[in-house]
Amino acid sequence: NPYSAEAQKKIVSLNKASVQELMALPCKIPETLAKAIVEFRTAKGPFKKPEDLRQVPGMTDAFLEDINPQLKDGDVVFDPDAEPAMAPSKC
Repeated sequence: NPYSAEAQKKIVSLNKASVQELMALPCKIPETLAKAIVEFRTAKGPFKKPEDLRQVPGMTDAFLEDINPQLKDGDVVFDPDAEPAMAPSKC
């Protein structure tokens, strides 16, 4: 069941997470970038699609690949179990 309590804990909304929650993600977001994400969505409104994160000041392709944002139920989330969507093929 993908909606088990354990799965719920791991999935983090990039539209709702605090700076601390963003920094706690396994992809090691630095405080400056976590603050930029929160400030960006406060100013511009919630992220509608994963690509919107590209517009955040300081966001690099490497960080975007690490975060691997997913669209889930109309929200942009960090899902540790998601397949890499943004990452180009490594082969």
